[in-house]
Amino acid sequence: MQNSALSRAPYRAACFLVGAILFLITLGGQVTTKVAGMAVPDWPATFGQNMFFYPWSAMTRSVGIFLEHSHRLVASGVGLITLAVTAAVFMTQPKGWARRLAIAASILVVVQGLLGGQRVIQASWILGLCHGCLAQGYLLVAGSLALVLSRFWVTPGTGDDMAQSRTRMVWAMTALVFSQTILGALMRHEGPGFLSIPDFPKVYGEWMPAFWQTDVLGKINEYRGTQLGWPQTSAHLILCQVIHRTLGILAAVGIFLGAMWSVRATTTPSWWRRGVVLWVFLALCQVILGVCILWTGRLPEIATAHVLIGAALTLTGWLLGLSSWRTTQDLPKRAMSLPTSRRSERSEVVR
Repeated sequence: MQNSALSRAPYRAACFLVGAILFLITLGGQVTTKVAGMAVPDWPATFGQNMFFYPWSAMTRSVGIFLEHSHRLVASGVGLITLAVTAAVFMTQPKGWARRLAIAASILVVVQGLLGGQRVIQASWILGLCHGCLAQGYLLVAGSLALVLSRFWVTPGTGDDMAQSRTRMVWAMTALVFSQTILGALMRHEGPGFLSIPDFPKVYGEWMPAFWQTDVLGKINEYRGTQLGWPQTSAHLILCQVIHRTLGILAAVGIFLGAMWSVRATTTPSWWRRGVVLWVFLALCQVILGVCILWTGRLPEIATAHVLIGAALTLTGWLLGLSSWRTTQDLPKRAMSLPTSRRSERSEVVR
C-alpha cells in the first residue's frame, strides 16, 4: 500500500502543478485586463525591496500593485512546484517521456519568469504577448506530464478504427483554438484596457464597415471618443478582433460537430465520451463569455474568466488528442513497466 501511494505521488503533484498554472494564468489575465502589468516598474525587486519581503501594507495600497506583486509571488511558487515535481519524477520514474516532459516544464518556467521580468524592464507589450502565449505552452507540457504519469498511459487499451481520425480532429480544433487565443492575447496587449469593437454581432452598427478606409476609421474613432469615452483604435486591432470572433465561432461549431461525429461509433471508449462532453461544455462557456465581454463593455472579471476557460479548452483538447494517440501506439514493452512482482505473477500464469 505504501509503495502504491509513493508511486502515485508524482502524478498527484503534476495534477496539482496543472491547477497552480491555471490559477497563475487567471491571475495574469487579471493583471492584463486591469492594465496592471507596469504597476511595479522594477524587477526582480519590488520598488527596490526584496520581492519576498515586500510589506503587506505597501502591497495593498493600490489594486494594480496588489495584482502585479501577487502575480510575481504566485509565479515564484509555481516555479518551485515545477522544480519539486521534476525532482520527484527523476527519483521515481525510469528514463522516458516523464523525465523529458519534466525537464521541458522546468526550462519553460525559467524562461517564462525571465520573459515576465524583461517585459517590465523594457516596458514591451510584445514581450508581454510572448509571455502570455508561452504560458499556454507551459500549461500543455505540465498537462502532458500529468497524463504520462497516470495509470492510463501505462494501460491505455487498444484504439478502435476511428482512434487516429479522432486524434487528428481534436488536434486540428485545438490548433484553431490556440490560434484564436494568440489573437486574443495580441488584442489584450497591443490595445490594453479597451475593446476595438464594442458591439456584437455587428461591427459599429454594420455587418462589415470599411474600417480600413481612413474616413471610416476617423468616424469610428470620433464615435468612440464622444459616445463611449474610449481611446482611439486602429484598423489593425479591429481586423484582429473580427478574425478573433470569426475563429471563435468556427472553433465552437467545429468542436460541437467533431464531438458528435466522434461518439457515433459504438466502439468509442467511455473516457472519450466523457472528455468530449467537457470539451463541448467549455467551448460553449467560452463563446458565451466572449459575447458577454462585448455586451458588458469588457467587464474585467468576465474577460479574465474568458482567459481561464480558453486555457482549459486548449488543455482539454490537447490531452484528448494525446490520449487517443496513445491508444494507437504498439506497446510491446508495456509489461516491462510493471513492478517485478506483477511480472513474475504473469510468468506463472503463462506457465
